[in-house]
Amino acid sequence: MFGFIKRGKTLKLPLRLEVLQKMIAYPYGHVWDCCCDHGYLGYSILNDPSIQGVVHFLDVVEPIVTNVKRDLENSSFDNERWKTHCLDLKSLVLPLSDKKQLLIIAGVGGDLTIDFVEAVLRNNPNTEVEFLLCPIRQLYKVRVELDKLGLSLVEERIVKDNGRCYEIIYLSTGNKRKLHPVGDLMWDLTQDDHREYLNQNIQHYQRVEKQLNGAASPALAAYLEIKKLRAAKQP
Repeated sequence: MFGFIKRGKTLKLPLRLEVLQKMIAYPYGHVWDCCCDHGYLGYSILNDPSIQGVVHFLDVVEPIVTNVKRDLENSSFDNERWKTHCLDLKSLVLPLSDKKQLLIIAGVGGDLTIDFVEAVLRNNPNTEVEFLLCPIRQLYKVRVELDKLGLSLVEERIVKDNGRCYEIIYLSTGNKRKLHPVGDLMWDLTQDDHREYLNQNIQHYQRVEKQLNGAASPALAAYLEIKKLRAAKQP
């Protein structure tokens, strides 16, 4: 079970955060739980012996950071393994490290996700950094804009949590796979959740196109192409 003990209680991560943690695949020098909220993901990462490095809890809301810091100080975690930061992610300057650093940004909208990633790259031009993202809206726009920033794909997944489908996108500044505007590795249309999520996106962009009274948008065309290609591969 992915989770942790906090204030004497054993807590389990929501499924999407559990999948995020499972996807962490590199011995990073620093792992950043950005917009950390209650710090659940960072706590669980500290509990995972396979993930080394310093775990950073970052949020712009001071009471959140104060509560997380108090809980960490009262925990059994080594003080050298964690740090807290009350800071706008857009102003983050990463510490020097001889290893890559990972920033996890989950639960914020697409536009803000783009702004955060763009700012981190701008403020840290000579730092090896990777991003593990789970935006809650505007996935097509997120993918297109992050591809323009030169980021490439490490891995991507679809996960359904509490009745809603999410995309998790693992990105690198290194030379990996080109980031597809609607995903090209994550789809498995033998799974009900994937078919449901694909159809939701198609129907959304069909409504948008009807309202605009125009031809099929690039987003709609891309989702339709995924449906066509995947259907052709099914037995």
